[in-house]
Amino acid sequence: MSVHRSAVLTLRQRQRLIVLVGAGATIGAAAGRCGCSRQTASKWVNRHRRGEGLNDRSSRPHRSPTRTPARIERRVLALRAYLKQGPHQIGWQLGLAPSSVHAILQRHGQSRLHSHPHEPVVRYERDRPGELLHIDIKKLGRIKRPRNPQTGVLTGSRGQAGWDYLYVCVDDHTRIAHAALYPDETTASALHFLDSCQRFYQRHGIAIKQLLTDNGKNFQRQWRNGCQLRGIEPLHTRPRRPQTNGKAERFIRTLLTEWARAHHYPSNHHRENALGCYLTHYNTRRRHRALNGHTPLQRLSTTSLGLTTRFAGPSPAQDPNLVRLQ
Repeated sequence: MSVHRSAVLTLRQRQRLIVLVGAGATIGAAAGRCGCSRQTASKWVNRHRRGEGLNDRSSRPHRSPTRTPARIERRVLALRAYLKQGPHQIGWQLGLAPSSVHAILQRHGQSRLHSHPHEPVVRYERDRPGELLHIDIKKLGRIKRPRNPQTGVLTGSRGQAGWDYLYVCVDDHTRIAHAALYPDETTASALHFLDSCQRFYQRHGIAIKQLLTDNGKNFQRQWRNGCQLRGIEPLHTRPRRPQTNGKAERFIRTLLTEWARAHHYPSNHHRENALGCYLTHYNTRRRHRALNGHTPLQRLSTTSLGLTTRFAGPSPAQDPNLVRLQ
C-alpha cells in the first residue's frame, strides 16, 4: 500500500472505521471520528462487506479495447528475445508502429537492452557509394576440427578446433555488405578478400576509392602497397578509436546476433553456407534505421536517382580520427 504524507485514511484508520461501524456506530459518526467524509467512509465499509479488502485497488481500466492483441504481444516479445532488436526492426517485420512495439516492451519490462550509459554518437556518411568502405576482422571459434583436403585427416589437437576469421566489408553510404571466412589473419588473406570485395561491388556498379581499417598487423606496409596497386587509398583509424570504424563493428555485431549465434550449426561448412544466404537477406530485405527504413540495395537505387537523405554531422574529410597512410 502506498499513500501520500497527508492521507487521512491509512490502512490502520480504515480498520478503525470498520471496527467502529461493527460496534454499532453509524457511518456518519464513525466518519467524524476518523476525520473523513461520510461518502468515503461508506465506500470502505461497503468494500469490506463485499469482501474486497481495505487495500487500494489498481487504477488500471477493466477493459482496453484498443490494446494490441495478446498473440501479437507474444510475437513481439519472442522476436525481442530471439533477435535482440529495437522497436523499429521488430515493427517493420510485424507491420506494427515502432511506438506500439515500444509500449509492449515497456509494459513487459523489456524496453532496454543495455543498462550502462553510452558516449555521445557522432555520425558521418560519404556522399556517393564506393567513396569509403569499412573493413574489419572477427575471430570465430570453429565448430569442429577441419580435415586435410588431401588425406581427410583431422588437423589440430583433440579438443581444440581452432579459429575461423570473418572478414567483413561495408560501404559507408549504402551499407551494402560483403563478408567471407578465412583460415588465418594474414595480409595475404586480407588482399584476397579485397579482390573478392572489388568483384562483389563491381557487380553493383560501385568502384572502391578508399578503405578504412584498424591498425592490425595485416593492415600495414604490404596492405598499403596492395591497395595502391589496385588504385585504392588506404586509411587507418587512430589507435584505440574503434568508433571511427563503427559501421563495420556494428555489422559484425549484427552478424553474430542474426547469423553466427541465431542457429545451431552442425559443422563449419553449414555455418559458412548460411553466411551467403544471410548476406543476401541483409542486402536485399533487411531494412535499416540509418537508411530511413530502406534496404541497402534500395539506398543504392535512390542514390542513383539523387533522392538520398544524408546525416547531419561533421565532414569525414575533417574527422581527426581518420589517418591517411603515406
